[in-house]
Amino acid sequence: MSNPDELIQEARKKLNKSSGLLSSIFGGGSNKYEEASDLFIQAANLYKLQRRNNEAGGAFEMAADAQLKGESPDEAANTLVEAFKCYKLEDASNAAKVLEKAVSMFVQRGQFRRSANFKTDLGEIYENELQDIGKAIESYEDAADWYKGDSANALANKCFLKTADLYCDDSIKDYKKAGSIYETIAKESLNNSLAKWSLKEYFLKAILCRLADNNDYASANAILQRFISWDPSFTSTKEYEFCEKLIEAVKEGNADDIAVASKNFDKFARLDGMKIKLLNTIKSNVITTPDNVEEDFT
Repeated sequence: MSNPDELIQEARKKLNKSSGLLSSIFGGGSNKYEEASDLFIQAANLYKLQRRNNEAGGAFEMAADAQLKGESPDEAANTLVEAFKCYKLEDASNAAKVLEKAVSMFVQRGQFRRSANFKTDLGEIYENELQDIGKAIESYEDAADWYKGDSANALANKCFLKTADLYCDDSIKDYKKAGSIYETIAKESLNNSLAKWSLKEYFLKAILCRLADNNDYASANAILQRFISWDPSFTSTKEYEFCEKLIEAVKEGNADDIAVASKNFDKFARLDGMKIKLLNTIKSNVITTPDNVEEDFT
């Protein structure tokens, strides 16, 4: 039988077939689930050959359901991953749905490293395909925690950095949370020869987040001093000079100085979209800042 639609019908007949008393007693009742799942998988692969990706994903889902009923959870989880691979080509929502199920099953089996890999995939789908930033953050945070638990610190920090960037998204705007993540990763990177070259980037983003958080130039200045104590060489960088000018401009309530400092820095190192958003936020906040903002650098 080479028609996937016919294979689906045959698999459903298998599932609806009564096992009978003897097969139940002797444990043969699960065979129908195994046979049905095999037929669903054959149909799914034929759908894939025909580039009918949604139907392939659906067939893999039905196979996974049969495997669960046949008490084969490990096979079911792997089959859901196959469904995800098909759905993600055409249907991001269903792709996320089946992968969430698979990850939940992997976690129950203690397969945290594998779960972290798939949670990263989920984060990318929520971020880029479904534009659900809250779900994306949740996925990346789970992945980061699981990577960290598996001593994969570089992968964990990569996910944490994604969450920090997303906390700055227009739909979230939790700049304080984002800044604290950059600060934490910077501190953890001080003695890491591979990550240390990124310190000045983390420092700069942390300062921008502090300033974007309601013109908090006092906190930004305090953190800048902390960064210098962590890495005195930071004072010789363009990033440090930029941070100093921004803090002073915010303190003085001078939006023009923010624009000038940003243009000058952009000539040295091109500002990416996220930094430009943060700078626009800082500049807009400065325009509406009251003149009687208290100065407190403690």
